[in-house]
Amino acid sequence: MDNEMANPMATEGTPQTLPSPKSAGSGNATAGSRQYSGLTVLEEEDFISTNVPLSGRVEEEGHGYFHWEIDNWTQLPDRVISKTFTVAGHDWDILLFPRGNGVNDTVSLYVEYKPKDAGEDWHVCAMFGLAMSNAEDPTLFKNSVSHHRFTAEESDWGFTRFVELRHVMTPDADSRALLEKGRVRISAFLRVIKDPLGVLWHNFHNYNSRKHTGFVGLRNQGATCYMNSLLQSLYFTTEFRNAVYQIPTENDDPKRSVALALQRVFYNLQDSDEAVDTTELTKSFGWDSLESFMQHDVQEFNRVLQDNLETKMKGTVVDGAMARLFEGKMKSYIRCVNVDYESSRVENYYDISLNVKGCATLRDSFANYCEVEMLDGENKYQAEGFGLQDARKGVIFESFPPVLQLQLKRFEYDFQRDAMVKINDRHEFPPTIDLGEFLADDADRSQPWTYALHGVLVHSGDLHGGHYFGLLRPTAEDRWYRFDDDRVVPVARDEVFEEYYGGEFPQPAQPATAVPGMRTRPNSKRFTNAYMLVYIRESLRDKVLGGEAAAPAHLLRRVQEDRAEEARRQREKAELAHTLAVKVVSDKQFAQHQSFDLSYFDQRQPASNPLFEERMPRDMTVRDFAAHYAERTGCALGSFRLWTMVGRVNKTVRCEVPLVGAALDMTLAQVLESRMPRWTDMRLYCETCPEDGPEDFLDEKPPLRTNLIHAKFFDPETFTMRGLGSLYARNTQMVQEIMPKLRAMAGLPPDTPIVLYEEVKPSLIEPIVLTLNFRQAEIQTGDIICFQIEPSDTSVPRVPDFFDSVQHRISVSFVPHPTRADDERTASGASSPDAEPLTITTSSKTPYDNVAQLVADHLGMSDPLKLRFYTVSPTGQPRQPVRRTPTTTLAEMLPSAMFMQPSLNNKGLHEYTVMYERLEVDIVQIENMRTIRVTFVGRTMRDEHQLEVLVPKDSSAQALMEATYSKIEQLLRTQQRSAAGGSAVPPKPFSLRFYVVGYHRVLFELNGSEHMNLGTPGVSDVVAELCTSDDTTAEDAMMDTAEDRPSKNVEVFHFYRDLSHAHSVPFLFPIYQNEPWRDTWTRLQRRLGMGEKELKNLGVVCGPVGATELRRCRVVQGTVSTDRSDSPAMDQNITPSATPPPPSAASLSAGDVEMEGSRAASAVSSDNNSSPATTADDSVCLWDLLEQQQQRENELAEQRIESKDEEDQKKGLDVAGFIGLHHVDRASRHRNLHHERAIRILN
Repeated sequence: MDNEMANPMATEGTPQTLPSPKSAGSGNATAGSRQYSGLTVLEEEDFISTNVPLSGRVEEEGHGYFHWEIDNWTQLPDRVISKTFTVAGHDWDILLFPRGNGVNDTVSLYVEYKPKDAGEDWHVCAMFGLAMSNAEDPTLFKNSVSHHRFTAEESDWGFTRFVELRHVMTPDADSRALLEKGRVRISAFLRVIKDPLGVLWHNFHNYNSRKHTGFVGLRNQGATCYMNSLLQSLYFTTEFRNAVYQIPTENDDPKRSVALALQRVFYNLQDSDEAVDTTELTKSFGWDSLESFMQHDVQEFNRVLQDNLETKMKGTVVDGAMARLFEGKMKSYIRCVNVDYESSRVENYYDISLNVKGCATLRDSFANYCEVEMLDGENKYQAEGFGLQDARKGVIFESFPPVLQLQLKRFEYDFQRDAMVKINDRHEFPPTIDLGEFLADDADRSQPWTYALHGVLVHSGDLHGGHYFGLLRPTAEDRWYRFDDDRVVPVARDEVFEEYYGGEFPQPAQPATAVPGMRTRPNSKRFTNAYMLVYIRESLRDKVLGGEAAAPAHLLRRVQEDRAEEARRQREKAELAHTLAVKVVSDKQFAQHQSFDLSYFDQRQPASNPLFEERMPRDMTVRDFAAHYAERTGCALGSFRLWTMVGRVNKTVRCEVPLVGAALDMTLAQVLESRMPRWTDMRLYCETCPEDGPEDFLDEKPPLRTNLIHAKFFDPETFTMRGLGSLYARNTQMVQEIMPKLRAMAGLPPDTPIVLYEEVKPSLIEPIVLTLNFRQAEIQTGDIICFQIEPSDTSVPRVPDFFDSVQHRISVSFVPHPTRADDERTASGASSPDAEPLTITTSSKTPYDNVAQLVADHLGMSDPLKLRFYTVSPTGQPRQPVRRTPTTTLAEMLPSAMFMQPSLNNKGLHEYTVMYERLEVDIVQIENMRTIRVTFVGRTMRDEHQLEVLVPKDSSAQALMEATYSKIEQLLRTQQRSAAGGSAVPPKPFSLRFYVVGYHRVLFELNGSEHMNLGTPGVSDVVAELCTSDDTTAEDAMMDTAEDRPSKNVEVFHFYRDLSHAHSVPFLFPIYQNEPWRDTWTRLQRRLGMGEKELKNLGVVCGPVGATELRRCRVVQGTVSTDRSDSPAMDQNITPSATPPPPSAASLSAGDVEMEGSRAASAVSSDNNSSPATTADDSVCLWDLLEQQQQRENELAEQRIESKDEEDQKKGLDVAGFIGLHHVDRASRHRNLHHERAIRILN
């Protein structure tokens, strides 16, 4: 430590030539004015303790100070460096800018580190203070403090605006100036800080995670930090990584295989030196780029990933690996106190959700999870064979998995706020925990159930957003790392266990001068805390984390191929920066061009007439390119010259100037920048030297005021245009003087009359006045003259007609309407041309009737008016039909360019698709008809088909029924033909029952005489139901039922949570007198056509006609919840605390339904105006139930005023009541999933 108290003269403060400090920021300055506290800068130890105190958990290597006495301030240069001094074995100096460093009238001060080694990897961390004091009065000073990580890139740090110069030189009213007689003292106080982790105060510029930690991170795609944290945790579970590597994926598609994508991520984490991309993995889940920016739940993602992998592992050598690693068992039990009876159920789980609120430690959370509830008093348990008994209800674990994933419930519903909130309470988790006390008595205890913490997944933020990162312990060593997306840094062990417990920040110590009773600042919550913990069983840790996972050979091969491909793309990308595309059109391409200009230079150029196009070095000269072009095309060097082409204001591309003389020595880049600055590619025209051309063809430009004109000849008989080449014309030359030359170029007799046009732009083709000269006709270099033999008849096409056709020429494919395609193929037979689309090239101005005739001829139809056309949406779906009018053209059948940009075919034409539909009547008659949507239901409700039926607007329902019958007969014929292997089978006789449905409820039955507004979109539909000849549904006829048994119809419909929330197709169903419910339910099952699992999840209610509320109904089968709250917290009591593993999730369905049933029954019966919601047994007769309900309904009818709408709905519908089907478990699972997503943090 140097204590320089001498008075250094100019020799000691010799000015040196120094660069400006790279990081001349203000640092963390703590003082801003002169100090008069009595403390002097010469009391070094007291000064450094007071002004440069140690903060946080840092430790110092040593501290020291240095004083620099300056006697000649006014003579100092702009930059001065002090004498070198040493603190804690490191060399330092002070860098002074007496007149400011880039800022005028300011003193700038910096501390500079002097490395002893010339390497670039060194760094030193230091806290320092700089002070400027009066040379005679050390109690008068100005100081600032900061800290910094000194590196080769930032070897100096300090204060650009340390103090204003006027404050240094001008004394205050009651004190002296800092600078007197040119003398001042500058002091440095330093603490060199230890950096055991190597990242203290790191700015992470050019930080290499692999080099510093041996690990690499994962790139964040926008909102995938939750996924990155979980993937890193799974990657370091070596046994899991080995299992993933052993999944057979040799033949998998990388874009669709989750297992293969995860293998690649793991291998890249193992082998790559840079952060790994996860785009392929997210795409394998079916996510697009937008979904990578959407919020997802990490626990749900973990379950989906494990489910997918477990499915992929089935039948392989790693079958069951997921269960062996992550699956545990728990037992839910109810144990009677006074009798020997216990009801229990063992469940598997993959993770456990633990409460944070009210639990100070992780052990408290487990105790809360296993807390026993007493069932006594009014809440006694109904024990089978023992009646109501006092009992204990609880959960006990039978086993824990080797890798235990714990979800901390940091998010829950706040009833007072009526909103989801984040729980930031302090929750401590230990480095090791013994879970043996939470195991059942008969659990295997041959090895201790001690678990060591190896992963903490942290969320920073609140309910509405935040960031995820992981703190992981990759090996058995007690070394922790923070995996924060693409950055991996080591962290101290204390940081893992203290920083992320949550709770409040520690209250700063109250100053000694504080006034008693003074208000203190409220404590602030930590919003960064742990939300998921990963523990590994210590007795199995070596197996779980040990060994090295070897990637499969096919994966190594694929990764190497991908890296080679990526290297090739990088080389091509680098080459693109040094090359440019050069496109050349010659007279050969011009002769075959059938459109505007000399040719197209984009995708519109037909593949049959390609241009010369290559990428050339930007520094290649025009002369060298000409030689290269001659070699590639076989032209003789010197037989051609190149012209630049430019884009004119009217959107045409024409020749401008020839590249001759000095221009041959220009580089291609220079030509592009000077002539075509708006283009990224160079476009040139190759002019062939005529046989009688001048000798200086390559060296001299054309004579002054001489224009290069291009000529095209139009043949109306073949309706083609041919490029003839070019010619020269003077400005003063008359246009008619070139006519002999044009006839010769076209091979016409000398006396052939011709008509000339100028091709100005695609929409402007003007005739040329022959008596004008070229200047008067405004024809210049690069212009194009089109001519043809003068027509003798007005019906002969002319040049403007050709270009009008070219401008509107398109390629259109006509395909059948997708919903009618099957019917059309059936009607036309297997050899129908409908199977092949019709593609034509025509003008978008083609009239509607001409288009219809073309398509009708292709389909073999005699009447083109029995075709209807539809525009096609960008997604390929049909939109509204095209209306036929006298002025309708093909353009009206095409989608708007505002919504869809058409593609180009190999001929350079825009491609479109138009859909057509065969009609039973011509399109003229359709104007007097209307389309009604009919839903046809076959033998089961699953056999559903949507039909659109045309009927006259003023017809009765009988016409609708007859037209529907024909459609269904055709449909049944198709089905029977498919069942018979393609042979024609006539359909069996059948009958239909029709009824009108409104808002998924049956309104009335049709008998054919009705004449009303049917089929209102979104309000009412018509349902046609397949029946037998005795007007009984086909499934009912299968039952052995006596024909003379009295029967009534009931309405059957589906609903969700409330009768007003109906969905799906309703139907009429017969019930019989004295028929037990089990027989009725059997018939109803067959009619529904549902699977056994779906039927178990159905809640069935019955109600009288007119009932609109659940409380007026009776539960007949299963359970029905009447909870109408939309809050996810209302289902909180039925949300499982432990997440079941994917393969056994379905096994909990029956139990969940039973639990919900008990709650639903109590909810219904709690209403004072409701009848008991008892569940009927199998012997109950639905006929009797409905009669009882209807009787009570009639008694209340006088007190209830029914609306006219309700009366209208009952009109024409003779039913005894209704059966409502509630999909209980599906609805509850949907709500539970919504609740789970809400209470877990979103990214």
